[in-house]
Amino acid sequence: MSEGAYQQVWAQSHMALQELLSQELPPPAPVPERDRSSFVHTLSLLFLRYLGLLRRLDSVYDQLVQPQKRRLVRRLLDGIIGRVLELKEEMVEAELTEYPCLDTVLHDMKLTPVDLEIPIPKYFLVEQEKALKNRELLLMDILQRMVPQQPLWGTSAMCQSEAIALIQRAERARQGRLRAHFMKDIRKSEERERRARERVAKECSHEEAALCIQKVWKGFLQRKLTKLERQMEMEFIGMAAGPGLVGPSGAQLRVQIGEEQKRLRQAEEEEEYQLQLDQVRNFVLQAEGSEIREEMKENIRQWFIECHHLTGKFPEYPDEEIGGSQVLFLEKTPDQVRIELDHLKEEEDDKKKEKEKSKEKEKSKEKEKPEKEKKKKEEEGKPGKAKKGEEETMLKMAPSKFLPGISTVHEEYMRLWHQLAEGPNPSQSHNTEMTWELKRKEVEVEIRVQVDELMQYELRNLRLAVDREEWKTDKEKAKSKKKDKGKTGGRKEKDLTPDRTLESLYEELVMQGLLKQNKSVKLSDYIGDCLYLGSPLLQAKADPGPSLLAVRQNVALYGVLRLGSLEAHKLAPLVRSLLLAGPAGMGKRMLVHAVCTETGANLFDLSPDNLVGKYPGKSGLQMMLHMVFKVARLLQPSVIWVGNAEKMFYKKVPKEEKEMDPKRLRKDLPKALRLLRPGDRVMLIGTTDRPQAADIRALGRTYERILMLLQPDYASRYVIWKHLMEKHGGPLACSLDMSGLAKVSDGYSSGSLVQAAQAVLTERRRLQLPRRPLMPTEFLGQLAKMNPVYPEEEEALRDWYNKTPLGRRRRTVAQEQAEAQEMKDKKKK
Repeated sequence: MSEGAYQQVWAQSHMALQELLSQELPPPAPVPERDRSSFVHTLSLLFLRYLGLLRRLDSVYDQLVQPQKRRLVRRLLDGIIGRVLELKEEMVEAELTEYPCLDTVLHDMKLTPVDLEIPIPKYFLVEQEKALKNRELLLMDILQRMVPQQPLWGTSAMCQSEAIALIQRAERARQGRLRAHFMKDIRKSEERERRARERVAKECSHEEAALCIQKVWKGFLQRKLTKLERQMEMEFIGMAAGPGLVGPSGAQLRVQIGEEQKRLRQAEEEEEYQLQLDQVRNFVLQAEGSEIREEMKENIRQWFIECHHLTGKFPEYPDEEIGGSQVLFLEKTPDQVRIELDHLKEEEDDKKKEKEKSKEKEKSKEKEKPEKEKKKKEEEGKPGKAKKGEEETMLKMAPSKFLPGISTVHEEYMRLWHQLAEGPNPSQSHNTEMTWELKRKEVEVEIRVQVDELMQYELRNLRLAVDREEWKTDKEKAKSKKKDKGKTGGRKEKDLTPDRTLESLYEELVMQGLLKQNKSVKLSDYIGDCLYLGSPLLQAKADPGPSLLAVRQNVALYGVLRLGSLEAHKLAPLVRSLLLAGPAGMGKRMLVHAVCTETGANLFDLSPDNLVGKYPGKSGLQMMLHMVFKVARLLQPSVIWVGNAEKMFYKKVPKEEKEMDPKRLRKDLPKALRLLRPGDRVMLIGTTDRPQAADIRALGRTYERILMLLQPDYASRYVIWKHLMEKHGGPLACSLDMSGLAKVSDGYSSGSLVQAAQAVLTERRRLQLPRRPLMPTEFLGQLAKMNPVYPEEEEALRDWYNKTPLGRRRRTVAQEQAEAQEMKDKKKK
């Protein structure tokens, strides 16, 4: 699209944002507990509308060239990412499930399942492209310098002649097997021809023979025409790919080239803008700096004199926390400024007193608990009185940390860019007037800090000379605070490697195999469809289970968006750890690599199998965890992966695994996780296919979010088979009956479907597709060799998930609702 088209999208996004802000600011009134469904419906509406805004603003930020506009869009984009994460948290707390059904909301908003996809901003990778390349080069260099592994026991070095002879034997065997396959096909064809010659042809007249030939030929032509028309119809409605669409079309290639050219222009404009900023700042400092400084000093001195004339005393200098002398330049009288400063100090004193009172109240509450319990029992026995906890049962949204920032960015857009007529601006260069205003304000702030230091000493001298009072400056106050904090403050985390560089720590972790190179996998490669009948199944009190699209959506929300955006991570609800639990072959490890690929994160492997024989002893374990978390913080974003996470929390360690000590990290890893704070983009992701073997309480304390992965449903299997046919077989393989294949492959994991497709669609089989079409029985033969996901295994996983913290909460709420319904029915009777 052109620059004007992206400007229109930007303007339309702000119009939609204005509607959302009018709906959310001020916060809506709380809803009674009985209206939970309507509350969840409003949350889902907001969630989907913010997702649409995020999708549009991502494309705008990726393709806009003007640097000042891109900065404003970036702030808004980070704010909307954070708001989406907040709404996700609200939906989980309201429905007590990680997989809310949004099919009815999609129908009401007239949207498609494509709108459920979580858009991953492109700037996650574009802005750190150089750092990722340097990191990859460093990793490859370390791997090349690693000492080659010693051969396994019992193997000896092989000379060149023996190696050549071994390769020749293997090649002759391969050619022999290939020739045997060809000879088998030739014999089959010869047998068919022999049988045809042996048949006795039925004698018929010339007219009957001609009629028979015409019937066969016309039937062939009609079937071919019908098949072609059906293929054209499916291509027209987007249900099938064209025969020539093996790669991107010419239009798609032109669009990609245009996008890359715009990104190059963005870099050029950004360099020019930075140069202009430095030049303007230096010019303002040289030309106007001295005048601004003297004017500030005169205003502050005049304020000193007027306050002393009115009150008889010199005023208290404003602290830096309040804003320093900036409060004096708001065109207010000295009395107003003094009253405001006194009011602010009173507020601070009130806050301190309130904290002390709250502590005293907590102590008194503990003593009054038995008395309150008696009063509650008495009040419950009295009819007609409202309960005191009625307000707590009201459903309301938590205050947002991102809405104020989103609102300020929207107001700034409406003030600066909405009514600005730029005219023809093909180069999309920066606005010089805004640059001058911005730098003039920054220079004023820098000078104000310097002037505040000077005027504080001047006020101190005036007090000593006139009033003979001693007074501390901000620097002296800060020093005294630091001393007090040093006396009463808590212990800090010890740095066990103070003398080592980051490069040496990184190299050691790579050499030990704890830091690995992740596979390049996108989150969109995790194929799956949404649950189309989720709400009807819930109304029928049937648990539909999570769809693969819901799993992909949750991984994007909990992993990708939080690790990718620093501003969102600072204020969004903190999630330090994530557990993926499901049968083998469901793509859990693939999702871990996808999170690393989409965010450019480092991959640390702390699986119990990978720690055997490394850093023995308690001190070695502490050193290993310290190095891993230190490098992960310094090179964030980072992902710490624990494969077979159930081994760390075994109820009883098996005899064959006692030597590897799988429970080494059971105590130390949760302690290291608790030290992560907002802004530390480090996440622990565990994967397990046997969660029942672990202690559920310890597992729930370590992993804050638990996602359950079940076998794909019919819609997901259909989409997976279609994708596999297009990827491995091409357009000719897409003529297979996907619906029937999806039905008969029920009970198998997505990994089993991928293995079956790869085993059937070999290179030789693809060459035979024009004369021998695919049959579903070929895939069924491969699936029969694999182990399916048995219903008992899935039921055991569901029962285990109901014992997790979120599952227990949902079960208790369901029991309370059932008991309340029974009581209502009894009262009616």
